[in-house]
Amino acid sequence: CHDRRAVANSRQPKAGVGGAVGQAIGLAAAQIYFRMSKTSSEARFSHLARRQAALLRLSTGIAAAHDEAGIFNAVVRGLHDEALGYKFLGLFLLDPTTGERVLRASVGWPGVHDGFRVAPGAGISARAIEDGKLNYTPDVRSDENYIASLASGSEVDVPLKVNDATVGVLVVESSTPDAFGPEDFEILTAAADQAGIALARVRLLAEERRRADEHAALLDSMAALAGDLELNRVLQVVLERAVALLGVTGGEVAIFDQPAGELVVMASANIGKDSTGTRLKIGEGAMGHVARTLEPIIIPSYHEWLGQSAKYSDVRVHSVMAAPLLIGRRLVGAIATIHSDPNRVFGPEDLRLLNLFAPQVAVAIENARLFTDVQRQQAYFESLVRESPVAIVTLDQKARITMCNPAFESLFGYTAAEVLGRDLDPLITTEATRKEAVAYTQAATDRAIHGTGRRVRKDRTLVDVEILAVPVVVRDERVGLMALYHDITELTKARHDAETANRAKTQFLASMSHELRTPLNAIIGYSELLREEAEEREVEGFAVDLDRIRGAGRHLLMMINDVLDLSKIEAGKVEVQPAPFPVQRVIDEVTATVEPLVKRNSNRLAVSCPADPGTMHSDEIRIRQVLFNLLSNASKFTEQGTITLDVARDTDWISFAVSDTGIGMTPEQAGRLFEAFVQADASIAARFGGTGLGLAISRRLCRLMGGDIEVASAPEKGSTFTVRLPVTAPA
Repeated sequence: CHDRRAVANSRQPKAGVGGAVGQAIGLAAAQIYFRMSKTSSEARFSHLARRQAALLRLSTGIAAAHDEAGIFNAVVRGLHDEALGYKFLGLFLLDPTTGERVLRASVGWPGVHDGFRVAPGAGISARAIEDGKLNYTPDVRSDENYIASLASGSEVDVPLKVNDATVGVLVVESSTPDAFGPEDFEILTAAADQAGIALARVRLLAEERRRADEHAALLDSMAALAGDLELNRVLQVVLERAVALLGVTGGEVAIFDQPAGELVVMASANIGKDSTGTRLKIGEGAMGHVARTLEPIIIPSYHEWLGQSAKYSDVRVHSVMAAPLLIGRRLVGAIATIHSDPNRVFGPEDLRLLNLFAPQVAVAIENARLFTDVQRQQAYFESLVRESPVAIVTLDQKARITMCNPAFESLFGYTAAEVLGRDLDPLITTEATRKEAVAYTQAATDRAIHGTGRRVRKDRTLVDVEILAVPVVVRDERVGLMALYHDITELTKARHDAETANRAKTQFLASMSHELRTPLNAIIGYSELLREEAEEREVEGFAVDLDRIRGAGRHLLMMINDVLDLSKIEAGKVEVQPAPFPVQRVIDEVTATVEPLVKRNSNRLAVSCPADPGTMHSDEIRIRQVLFNLLSNASKFTEQGTITLDVARDTDWISFAVSDTGIGMTPEQAGRLFEAFVQADASIAARFGGTGLGLAISRRLCRLMGGDIEVASAPEKGSTFTVRLPVTAPA
């Protein structure tokens, strides 16, 4: 007897013939040979050799099959070989839809035909389907599930698997009970395994061929779509390609009009009429339905479908297949294809092809629409730049002019042909303004720059311009610069005139105020002297009139002082004089001074202040002036109420809040309260008097000291003015 390993190697089929499972069959044959060789019988050896040859033919036949039918026939015919002794064989595949076993190949089964079906769960072979394992029934007559074929004997059922999933069963019967043993189980299992691998291979090849054909058609379609970005032509190409790819009669393509919430048919072919321009609401008709559900649909009989649109009642179509055109979950449009022939009905394969085609169509339509939008926007902006009254010029990265609009030509006196390709700054600047212009250009490489300056025209006259320079960035890369020039010659002149007039006004007010204060002080002084003299001489009847003269003089002097203070502030002649002082001193002095004003209208003054409010380093006189003004205003606009001064302090800031229970203000009145010469409204000015300068001066003084004033008010509920100042005034 030869060495077992050598004999086994000599009996195994080559990898190229039967693959790994083919080697398993060969190994099974070799093992049989080794077990049988112990008898040393020449006849036994001859039988074994014939059996091994049969197994090799079986393996080769399975491996050589090019399709599923060839594999199934190779299995049953190869196992039916005289040397193997299997007389009754059937190979069943599972129907994935019904779960039935469908006979695909058989031998030794009289009267049966391919396509014979066995219901799920029926027959002995159902067990191999259910548990995925080889099942052996030594005596079929003892099993109630047996479906009579040979009516007696034994049966082996071997699951057929593809990628570990059971897809069928190999049924082998014998008319003799208990006719099968371990050697048979090995051979039949190896045959089923090799059939499963071969089946997976041919299915994979068929799928690859089908996908290759589809991809070729899709690529051809996309090449046609990519060749044009004009939307109407793209839609027409889409429809033509869909008809060719799916083999349909005709169809439609619609785009989604988002503002209107409707589909608009943009292309139509062979549906019985030209439906271009038809508008469908979301949910209306086949395309409206898929636009609402975002899922494709097959309608076997369109005119029996309850969702049909009345707009297509005159169209003679039989079946319809429609799909949404989506980018992600965003609706771009819809596509519908039709069959006019009642014998043509759409199926799952048609739907799969449409689902492959639809996303490509959506992208093509979106690209075309974006291209159209870009063209429209480009035309819009070109028109905007061309018609703009502002001079616009674009520069490349070397500051050379690439474009200028007519307003630039008009402002600077150059034609476009004269400036294109030239450096901008030397063209429109003098030696005196060159450095400033270059600085603008350099700074605008990173950010927008805004300012004013002087530039020179072609005729060397100067023009005042407002300048805006911005970098032009495309996809995070700076590609150039845009500069805008607005002629502000008239505006500059007007501003200069206004400043001159304002200075004249300020000077006049300061001069007049000074001139008025001297005689007013004299009037006030003489009225006081006369009153004292009248009292000394006991002259009756003069005291009241003299008090009125003095009161009127003081009131007029106060208004003149306000005007003078405001004019000094506007002229920049008021400076903060910071010095350290105790806060409590200011509070005491202000409240003592304002007390008579508070009592005049039967009001009550309440002060809320920390036990030790500390010191400030600021202008004590100005703070006292502001607080006195706020408290006197509160007293003037409140009757029989409460005036409150709340003082609060933190580390760096101190606040003084003056509240009253007076007439209050509307938001509109409060909004203009701090403007010079403005009061809440005319009726208040007539009733309470005043110049309307006190709050304007107070806010300006607070801001000079690094703080501000805010107001909160409501009609008939009073007002609160809050002064917030830094503990240490800025230098």
